Amino acid sequence: MAQGFLTTVAVCGPTASGKSALSIDMAKALGAEVVNVDSVQVYRGLDIGSAKLTQAEQGGVPHHLLDVFEPSQPANVAQFRELALAAVRDVSARGKVPLLVGGSGMYFTILLHGLAEVPPTPVEVRAAVAVLAPEAMYEELAAADPETAARLNRNDIQRISRALEIVRVTGKKPSEIFAQHEFAGAEVASLVIVLCRPRNELYSRIDARSALMVEQGLVEETRAILDRVGDVPALETLGYKQAKALLARDLSREKLVHEIALHTRRFAKRQMTYWRNEPAKRGWLTRPSDDETAHEVAGFETFPARAQKRIKGFRALRFTAQELVLAVQQRLAHPLERTEVWYVQPSA
Repeated sequence: MAQGFLTTVAVCGPTASGKSALSIDMAKALGAEVVNVDSVQVYRGLDIGSAKLTQAEQGGVPHHLLDVFEPSQPANVAQFRELALAAVRDVSARGKVPLLVGGSGMYFTILLHGLAEVPPTPVEVRAAVAVLAPEAMYEELAAADPETAARLNRNDIQRISRALEIVRVTGKKPSEIFAQHEFAGAEVASLVIVLCRPRNELYSRIDARSALMVEQGLVEETRAILDRVGDVPALETLGYKQAKALLARDLSREKLVHEIALHTRRFAKRQMTYWRNEPAKRGWLTRPSDDETAHEVAGFETFPARAQKRIKGFRALRFTAQELVLAVQQRLAHPLERTEVWYVQPSA
């Protein structure tokens, strides 16, 4: 591999697909340390809603980039990348394998390829955008840059406002700025395991996780964060947003689990769309190749039924956890020339 590249392994895929459990098995087998690439687990106190592993569940495997920001701190992807690169370099320098784990696709891409350069936002521009109603903010962005607007969830005010700030400051479309950059400054190469479960199986796991979060105290955790730092953007994320609605008496407790599961399913679809499209955009190698034996994994539809858009299923390699660890070890015996993505269907 080209000199200067850092080699990592990654366990990625949609929420509730089993990333955390696999990462612990793989870390122990590879002598790896986990570097978190989940955009919610970076926050202190956001534990239950982000499915953050407890110390006991980490099984003695060192974890980096958990609990690095206060919930009151605005998300800063540049700072995240700086911290993540430092962790990857530190782990590598000690002869260990950096194991990237998380469901935040853009965090992963930014870690591997860097950030496009955009000018800072003047205070007056940020203030002018901040006073807009969410719908007005989204409509202005959609008119200026339909591609970026279509990619963002209408409820993702943080990213919508940032994109609109870029439009107002530069007069350019964020999609064009990022396309010109193409995340070309690659410093890290990764062997990426994308967990692909059949739709019904994944949705069943999402339902179970949603119920467990509420049972474990998601509402109480949300109330504690509100009491400590107020209604911060970090609480607009899955689970916490629905718990806030319950606390505000805008959602009944009977409907809480259903609403969390519903929105998590939608999020899982967006995550799988990312993993379908991102490798081709970045020039990453993928497996299974056309001539490899593979299994078809059912695709995903949006909810509710009136919006029955679908993404196609995946051709995936099928491994047990033990077989997968062995295959990864064998692959790492040879240099990675660039990032390589394996679509994997876990097998019992």
